[in-house]
Amino acid sequence: MNEILSKETAEAKQSLIDAGHTAEAIEAYLALGIGDDDLSDFEEAYQGQYKNDEEFAQEQAEQLGEIPKENHWPHYCIDWEWAARELMMDYSEEGGYYFRNL
Repeated sequence: MNEILSKETAEAKQSLIDAGHTAEAIEAYLALGIGDDDLSDFEEAYQGQYKNDEEFAQEQAEQLGEIPKENHWPHYCIDWEWAARELMMDYSEEGGYYFRNL
């Protein structure tokens, strides 16, 4: 990100980095324009880094307990591409970083 950040945004970015977030994740959030220059919702919106939408959808389903522990046919036959398309209506992705639309 080459644009100059406001002093408040730069300070908020440094605070998030100090809290363990990566500069790349923060820059992806800013690039999406979700909160304009406001990083106050970053931690609530940030969902993690994933290879693709399908991996993100599967991780979300697992975290919500939607995949049975005895994961056998037909439960492992989930169309993750379709599930990801549906899920991404509520999320945004930039450079592999995923954010919930608040």
